[in-house]
Amino acid sequence: MKLKNQIKSLLKYVLLAPSGYNTQPWKFRLGDDTLEILPDYTRARINTDPEYREFFMSLGAAAANLQVAAEHFGLAYEKFYRLDDKNHDYAIVFKFSKNLSPPSYSPLFSAIKTRHTNRFPYLKENIPKNILADLKKVPHSNSVELNLVTRPGDLTLLSKLIQKSFNLWYRNQLMVEELETWLRDDLEISQDGLPTSVLYLYKLGVNAKYFLLKDDPELKNRSEHYQTLAKNAPALCLISTKADTVENWFQAGEFFELFTLTLAVHGFAVDFFNHPLTMKKTRQESATAFSSHLLPQLLFRFGLPTVVPPRTPRRPLRELLIS
Repeated sequence: MKLKNQIKSLLKYVLLAPSGYNTQPWKFRLGDDTLEILPDYTRARINTDPEYREFFMSLGAAAANLQVAAEHFGLAYEKFYRLDDKNHDYAIVFKFSKNLSPPSYSPLFSAIKTRHTNRFPYLKENIPKNILADLKKVPHSNSVELNLVTRPGDLTLLSKLIQKSFNLWYRNQLMVEELETWLRDDLEISQDGLPTSVLYLYKLGVNAKYFLLKDDPELKNRSEHYQTLAKNAPALCLISTKADTVENWFQAGEFFELFTLTLAVHGFAVDFFNHPLTMKKTRQESATAFSSHLLPQLLFRFGLPTVVPPRTPRRPLRELLIS
């Protein structure tokens, strides 16, 4: 098989990477011995992700899947970032070699197909020490930091911050309206976005506008629900970086995906709590709560799921390839 076709065959694993709101904000330029992961700005969330942090972290997650798949099939590569701030030209570039390397039979490869975000409650069980040890071994750049909280008192404190942030977030009309554009009814056939059952919000797409009303009971119920999920989580994690740069966001996304693949190997799922990180004040409060001096990028819980919903859909490769 030609090297170009071998590279193309890896893309079915890359497509399974997570992305904010399942926007899948990527394009791929395939060469004879190269693959570029490129941003698709038409899928940016300008109100809920105005700095493009989650946007570029999604590309980093896709790159992590490509690395795992390439190593599994013995395809040697070099990776570098194209970072042209002046022209807003960004990409994660892989240059492959015709010389095969020994295949890597890492369990992370199988986890690509089982990893997914799960917003249902998790079993309230302590994280085994061997899993915590595996998580500490996940490689990351010196610009990336992980903080992990498991103590009940700390979880309670953070759950209150998550509830407060949820209430503030859903008072912002532009944010709510943008969320609605990415929600998909359970009966709707779609290749992107968030099915409401997967979100554990059911008819949020119909009722979201009412969250803008003062003292709306549905908003109160949802914020308390999120607080309970956080408080009862076996662990809460914060990924931070030294700077708010595209390079650091790429690296944070790569680390996050390797971290969640490691969790998936053990049957664990993750769920995001990024509401506090979209607002300046609560973003700083999140860093303080985790005793971090860096810039928070992703806040999430993990645990053993009580319900396993279907995977969120993916766009077909033919729509994503650039010749």
